[in-house]
Amino acid sequence: MCYQVVELYAACRCLYYQHAVDRCPSYGHHGVEKRTIWVGYSCAAHAAHQAAAANHFTHSSDSGYSSYRSASKGFK
Repeated sequence: MCYQVVELYAACRCLYYQHAVDRCPSYGHHGVEKRTIWVGYSCAAHAAHQAAAANHFTHSSDSGYSSYRSASKGFK
């Protein structure tokens, strides 16, 4: 049986690397079976997009309280 290993990013499924076909003696007389290996998390393009989306949904507290300021003024 002939195999071809394809490495894809796990989250976005973009191609990381496609290996050459590992040929058996009957190459050309049957199909090639692809085997997928999941690597990393996401490609550079999707990682940047995911980071931007994550920053969009984060927000800081609007309570006005900051433990750093309170500690520096002697409040505990």
